[in-house]
Amino acid sequence: MKFVPTEKLKIGMRLAKPIYNKTGVMLYERDTKLTSQGIESIKNFDLIGIYILEEAEPLPPLTEEDREFERFQTVSVFSLKEILSTIKAGKQPDKLETLVLEITKRFGDRRGKITFTQNLRSPEDTVYKHSLNVAILSAVIAGKLELKGDTFHDIIVAALLHDIGSLDIPKELLMKPQEDLTEEEIKRIYKFRDDGYKDLRDVMDLNSNISKNISYLLRDIKDLKNSILTGGKKVDSSVEVLKVAYTFDNLTAMKYGQEPKSDIEAYKAIKQPGCGLNSTVVRALTKAIYIVPVGCSVQFENGEKGIVLTENTDDILRPFILNFSDNTIHNLIEGKEYEKYQIKDVLKTLDNRYIMTDKYEEYLKQLNAGEVK
Repeated sequence: MKFVPTEKLKIGMRLAKPIYNKTGVMLYERDTKLTSQGIESIKNFDLIGIYILEEAEPLPPLTEEDREFERFQTVSVFSLKEILSTIKAGKQPDKLETLVLEITKRFGDRRGKITFTQNLRSPEDTVYKHSLNVAILSAVIAGKLELKGDTFHDIIVAALLHDIGSLDIPKELLMKPQEDLTEEEIKRIYKFRDDGYKDLRDVMDLNSNISKNISYLLRDIKDLKNSILTGGKKVDSSVEVLKVAYTFDNLTAMKYGQEPKSDIEAYKAIKQPGCGLNSTVVRALTKAIYIVPVGCSVQFENGEKGIVLTENTDDILRPFILNFSDNTIHNLIEGKEYEKYQIKDVLKTLDNRYIMTDKYEEYLKQLNAGEVK
């Protein structure tokens, strides 16, 4: 699956994802072959670009929850693009509060977890998708931390607006892999972001909490390892939520010339004490999104594979797992079992979806029949 800008679409290309208009109405189903009329419709709806299946690529699985998440992402990217474009034009955006309310309603007070999936990005849409994802992740984390009212609202606003300066970064810099950037180029990127924040303050009358959230986040992402303290005082929970959401999205996002980290790799990175992220907020993230869900396939460090039978809410890396090789069950809470069968990664499809197998259903049937314990 690959992202193709609208101007490069060709007749006969197969859609990898449904196409929705700005109001969320589905225009084209997956696996539809593009026609000249379809391409013209996509241009008329001002789509940034769409996801196309490779020539021999099979259609990936898509649950109703996945479909709804992608529909919301698509609609919200349109909204955020309009909001940020309005601000760049020096005007007050009239749709910002509507988007904040929608994110709050959908993600702010969920009892369970969401399946957070990343999409391919391009220079045309990376700022919008990144900012939207940071807002969604911030909402589910803040919900688990039981943050309410103005505090919650100001976090979401900061997430949506924080990266407006990146819209001015030249495309060649956005497409350049992080490891290939020179020190001077990195400084240029930071300056674009800082200048964008200054312009944002000139246009909008931001309250002190939103201003603080954005300014601290922009400062801290320059060196997350040393960001937990500010002026000798611990940064408040709002900024910590934004930092965890920003870092997780940044680590797992698909980029040009750079392999994204898996959710497991990203989680292992952000939970390290030296990374500068608040451990309570990181734990809230694990309670808000599926990282090692029940029923998913995993690979152990020793090369063997298994399936997750139960989640461990205290430590997501230590669940009960059924080993494919001999059908034994490993309780990774136990030290010796954990040392031998540490989870290396969760297995996913090419478009970053969990691989769920029928072995879990077989195990449940055997358990109910008393054939296993």
